[in-house]
Order: sequence, then structure tokens, then C-alpha cells
Amino acid sequence: MEKLISKTVDKATDFIAGIWTDLLLAVLILLVGYFITKLILKLSRRAMDRTKIDFSLKKFFGNTIRIICYVIIIISALSQLGISTTGLLAFFSAGAAAIALALKDSLSNIACGIILLFSRPFVTGDFIQFGSEMGHVKQIDLMHTKIMTYDHRCIMVPNSVISSSEVINFSSLPQRRVDITVPIGYDANIEKVKSVILSTVESHPKVLDEPDAPFVRINNFSESSVDFIVRVWTLTDNYWDVYFDIMENIKNALDKNDIPIPYNQLDVHMIK
Repeated sequence: MEKLISKTVDKATDFIAGIWTDLLLAVLILLVGYFITKLILKLSRRAMDRTKIDFSLKKFFGNTIRIICYVIIIISALSQLGISTTGLLAFFSAGAAAIALALKDSLSNIACGIILLFSRPFVTGDFIQFGSEMGHVKQIDLMHTKIMTYDHRCIMVPNSVISSSEVINFSSLPQRRVDITVPIGYDANIEKVKSVILSTVESHPKVLDEPDAPFVRINNFSESSVDFIVRVWTLTDNYWDVYFDIMENIKNALDKNDIPIPYNQLDVHMIK
């Protein structure tokens, strides 16, 4: 009887010692894995900073690496505890399939977000237009693209919507052309008007001579005016500064040279 009790106690002691050993090893795997994950993320961030990858793509890669590392660490810890991961993986696979069916619209946004991140039709910081909205791209997440307009409206656009829409990217090229229409009265001297406008736009410090020099020509004959088209090139970042400056400078130059800008008017003739 004593021998039986002794054997039982020894087995229980060995069992408890084995459990504690496995538990301590599992905790050690979690702790070591956590710090290794932080080190991997730190090294990957440095590598991505050197390659100048877009901010949103950095965030996507960082989250992906973190999730993969955590999954590996958790599976390793469970294996150390003697828990079969085969059934666990099968359970999660079935659950993932059910979630995928329930969240098919969200998964569509995620798929489109991955396509946007890798195809790069626009990146963080670009100024874009889609539909009637214009603004700077602040962030591209897996579900939405965050756009900040000039009047500080934050627009969250589902990736499936923006990827299937016509998007105009104004920041993709370093230079951009400014087009301005200037209406002048029919009585004005054409050569004088061209000379005044051309000298005005050429004097602006942010106007470029490449890829084309400033251009001023008649573009249209309207009902009450001769319309001149003004085309100048500038850096994309300077577009709006040049646009508004030239509008003001042309108006001031025309006033100084007594060249009127016509406006719609109605002549009424009284017949007695």
C-alpha cells in the first residue's frame, strides 16, 4: 500500500513538475517572441525608411509582419503545452470561411486597399480629384482611403469605391500647367494686350520656361469679349500660388494700361 501511494505521489509530482516546466517554457517563448518581434519590426522599419516606401505601405507591411510573428509565437507556445494545433487551425479556418461570407463587402475593400498600396495610382500626400471632391491623401488603410480637403473636411472613402472611380492625380508629375482665360473688349489692341499679359506672367518668379515658355493668344470670340488664353508652367507645389498671383497681376496690369475687361450689359431703347 505504501509503495502504491509512493508511486502515485511520484507520478503526481512528475506530472506537476512537467506542467510547470512546459508552462514556464511557454511563457518564455511568448516573452522572447515578443522582444524578437519588436526587433524585427524595428529592423524592417529602418529598411523601409531607406527605400522611401510610402507611409501607408510601411504601415501595411508593419502590421502584416506583426500578425505573422504573433501567430507563430502563439502556435509555438501552445505546442509546448502539448495542445494540438492541427484541430485549432482547422477550427480557425472554418471560422475564417464563415467570417469571409459574412464580411464579403469588407473583404472587397481590403482587397482593393492592397491593390491601391501596391499599384500606387496615388500615395500619401498626393493631391487628387475623384468625382466632385478634391484633397490631399492623408492615409491609405486596408478598408478606407482618408482624404483631407482644403476646407478641412475629412473624407473616408471605401477602397472599393475609389479603386473603381476615375481618379485625377495632380501630384504625380513635378510640373503643372496653369491655364487662365482673360476676356478683353473688342476695341482693345490685340498686340498691346498680348504684350502686357506676357510681360506680367514672365515677371513672376515661380513661372518656368520649361517645358514651354509662357503662352498668350486669342482663344475665343465671345458675345461681348475677345477671350485670351494664358498658359504658364510651374512646379506642382506652386500651382495655386501662381494661379492666384497671375490672376491679380493681370488685372492690375490691364487697369494700369487702360485695357478694360468687359462685363455683360443690356442696352434698352425706348420707342415712343
